[in-house]
Amino acid sequence: MRRALAASAFVLAGSTPVFATWSVMALDLNTGTIVVASAACVAQRGLAGMHAKGLMDIEAIVVPGKAVAVAQADFDSTRDNQKLMYAELARGTDPERILEVLIRQDPAIATRQFGILDMDARHVGFTGPATSAISLHDQGQVPGTAIWYSIQGDAFPNDQVVPAAVQALTEYRQDVAERVMAAMEAADAKGGDRRCSCLSDPRVSAACETRTAQVAYMLRAEKADSNKESYNDGNYAMYISVTDDDIKPTENANPVKTLRLRYEAWKRTRPN
Repeated sequence: MRRALAASAFVLAGSTPVFATWSVMALDLNTGTIVVASAACVAQRGLAGMHAKGLMDIEAIVVPGKAVAVAQADFDSTRDNQKLMYAELARGTDPERILEVLIRQDPAIATRQFGILDMDARHVGFTGPATSAISLHDQGQVPGTAIWYSIQGDAFPNDQVVPAAVQALTEYRQDVAERVMAAMEAADAKGGDRRCSCLSDPRVSAACETRTAQVAYMLRAEKADSNKESYNDGNYAMYISVTDDDIKPTENANPVKTLRLRYEAWKRTRPN
């Protein structure tokens, strides 16, 4: 487990990471399957203000059959970091080398958080010292499997969110997507993004017991999938999105709970 505490010596004047989030990534070296999921207490209109279609659009970097990464905390709205990570992962560059380049080139590196995994079981995580007070990342292998994971986030209410997610992912004996969904639910149960509640605006006309985010998504890419022009615009095996704009009255105001509902609905329509 790695923990980063905001250090005043590194805080950029007048800068705070507004778009905090948490995410879970995993890949299976045997099948080539990649799964990434995430949630954040930021309204869909806030993401639109950065010319993003949604949280996945600005955060996830997917190279089907090869690698997966996230660029989060204070999102890079220029997309320079995301484009660099995608290009280097597509070339097969070692994640540690990619991180070295990011640290050298990004003037706002202290506010960023990254996680990178590839199909050679190489991985690296980074949490900048100017992220929120409780910002964590953890990476590893599920014992006895070919599954590797990376879980990261900031603006947590306590330091138990990531350990709970890791435990859920490693102990839930199902395929990689089921493990990621279980980890998302565990993070949500421990408080997720501390800035959110059922009273947070914009409110949603749906049942609300707890609310630790406003948007969420889960993406599954198989080895045979491919991208188009961008770092995450492919025709993937599965992509499920939940936003405060599209939650139905019959669903749940907590996007992680609605993500589960939509994931179960997707499974019922999935070909055997």
